[in-house]
Amino acid sequence: MKKSFFILLCLVTLLSSCIEIVEEVTINSNKSGTVNISMDLGTLGGLALKNMGEKYVPKSTLELLNKLPETMAEMLKEVNGLSNIKSASNKNGLYMVRFDFENVKQLNQAVYKLFQIKKRFYEPNYIRLTSHKLIKKNYAPLLRIFAKKYEDQLGDKNLLQKVYYKSLIHFPNEATRFTNKNASLSANSKTVEYKCTLQELLTSKVNIGNKIKY
Repeated sequence: MKKSFFILLCLVTLLSSCIEIVEEVTINSNKSGTVNISMDLGTLGGLALKNMGEKYVPKSTLELLNKLPETMAEMLKEVNGLSNIKSASNKNGLYMVRFDFENVKQLNQAVYKLFQIKKRFYEPNYIRLTSHKLIKKNYAPLLRIFAKKYEDQLGDKNLLQKVYYKSLIHFPNEATRFTNKNASLSANSKTVEYKCTLQELLTSKVNIGNKIKY
């Protein structure tokens, strides 16, 4: 995750197109599920990175980017119980990693693994899940603390407006209530979406947590 953040800053300074980071979680009726994490530079961004990348970003950093999905997948393989771990990238600037989990404990272990933090018993879970309620922790403050280590590497913080973070949580039943006022509900009421810019995420007190009843 540390390398991922550094790579992202490099891309923001290089690309004129928008970057979208999507965190997609699908919850099944038995509390198992699937996670898909992707970063989409868009077709123009992918071409720019391919044709001009080495002029602005060190070759070693570009190599890290290309290997990032595979690196994340290898980290996830260290978490017991995860399955169908897959990674992919293409010339159109799409990078993704996905995995299935059997229970919410495995999901939380996967998140801590990707953040390269050893989860201790007293530390909070990223997601808490009961039969009809999901509680997602607001980990934006953690990201803001982490980002301060790299703020001197990004001259114009307004560039972070080009990067969007999107959270999608799919449920087996209709979501009937959620607490985050900036979230929205899909037409079929089974998906709760939250979206903000990376600038909002890292420089304001935006809350990406949510309590959802379904």
